[in-house]
Amino acid sequence: MVERIRECIESSGRTQADVAAHIEISESQLSKSLGGTRQFSAVEVALLADDLDVSMHWLVTGEEDPLSMRIAARHSFDSATGSYQATGLVADNQLLQDVALLYRQAYSRDSH
Repeated sequence: MVERIRECIESSGRTQADVAAHIEISESQLSKSLGGTRQFSAVEVALLADDLDVSMHWLVTGEEDPLSMRIAARHSFDSATGSYQATGLVADNQLLQDVALLYRQAYSRDSH
């Protein structure tokens, strides 16, 4: 896992200090965790996955999550006007906002 975190930080072009600040730990804590003298907490791993835009399952196991959701675009394109139309967009947006709220509540730093 540590090697994957290092690789993600390097490939993002960001510094360890920047990543540490985004997950609200000190650069020293991140460095120690990457060096093996400190372990990442579960919340830190979740925040790292989110910040580095990778799945937590992949970050921990190195494998794609077999249960991950695959999403396909549901829209039509009118080439004459160059416009997209998505039926059900309002309902989809509300559903996505509800799911996002649940995730924020589940992973809120205040609740841990």
